[in-house]
Amino acid sequence: MVDYDKQMKTWIRSQHLICVGSDFIFETVDQTQLDKFETCIRGMGGRIRTVKAVGNWPMGPRRSFKILQATASVPRPGGEALVTYWAKKGSKTTRYSEISS
Repeated sequence: MVDYDKQMKTWIRSQHLICVGSDFIFETVDQTQLDKFETCIRGMGGRIRTVKAVGNWPMGPRRSFKILQATASVPRPGGEALVTYWAKKGSKTTRYSEISS
């Protein structure tokens, strides 16, 4: 069984996941990670509201990957512990913020 809480905390520490208001914002260049994020959010009783491309991550002289950004909501109080964890261990910007801004 997948430990959703543990996976979400890993993404918080790696700056792929931030909290903005009552929303979780997840950014990645990997569709597989986006699929895992959706599985975690659904497993916690939440839902992804939007997914959009917000920029390109350069990966060499003529190669780049789309930065995908998902906005999700998780019902409270279940998501409250993650918001508290994010406030203590997370960042206010994602690892791709400079590119996607």
